Amino acid sequence: MNAKPYRAPWEYDTKPFKIVENVYYVGNRNVSCHLFDTGEGLLLLDTGYTETAYMLFESIREMGFDPHDIRWIIHSHAHYDHFGATRYLVEKSGAKTYMPKKDMPFMSDPVMNGCAGAGLRYEPPYDCYFDVDVEMCDGDVYTFGNITMRAYDAPGHTPGTMAYFFEMPNGMIVGMHGGVGFNTLTSAYAARHNLGTSWRDAYGNTIKRLREFRTDVVIGNHPSQNQTFAKLEAMTEDHNPFVDPDGWSKFLDWVEEKYRGVLADDPM
Repeated sequence: MNAKPYRAPWEYDTKPFKIVENVYYVGNRNVSCHLFDTGEGLLLLDTGYTETAYMLFESIREMGFDPHDIRWIIHSHAHYDHFGATRYLVEKSGAKTYMPKKDMPFMSDPVMNGCAGAGLRYEPPYDCYFDVDVEMCDGDVYTFGNITMRAYDAPGHTPGTMAYFFEMPNGMIVGMHGGVGFNTLTSAYAARHNLGTSWRDAYGNTIKRLREFRTDVVIGNHPSQNQTFAKLEAMTEDHNPFVDPDGWSKFLDWVEEKYRGVLADDPM
């Protein structure tokens, strides 16, 4: 994989798979997308790049579902690599779109949302532009079929990044930190966008807050962040490494270690 995903998307193709009952990995090797079967339609969490949309469609079909049946599209934060294919899916399915309210300014800023860097025009009706139907706020609770989702602010990667906790019909909690990436914490990034130290401080506070929550299955918005493919390789008929009551704590330990490394190596 020598090129960026939006230059050679086929290099990042991978087979979709079932994580746990009613939860499926349908993303690629660079960006995660997760499909939930709610019993009353499909919910999609993040959509990846515009250029990887064709692989996302095929992955959904390969799991036995129809992209036309997607009713809701949730976004972890307003970076292009997580909403690039949303416009295509909305045109196909008429799905309702959800975005963290605090990240809405990113939706009209092609520099901050990454579209400019990818060479995309982000304005109606071009490329990946889409209208947001629901602006989500901290503490919001949503019901999608037989799944309840709780949304909480988790700023740091972007001001509006959120964490989601899905209560499944069997009582299991599937959780995701919506933005772990450390690239926005560097002093160079902060200087380039006149951010000061506010995002770094918010990132640290997010780690502390998220430790309060229970999670049985950790999913990531990039597969490298939660060892998606290593867990897949270790999965057997008798053992599912995605199901780990201690996984959330271990995941946040890793995030905190990396975060403190950034602070130590790149002081502001």
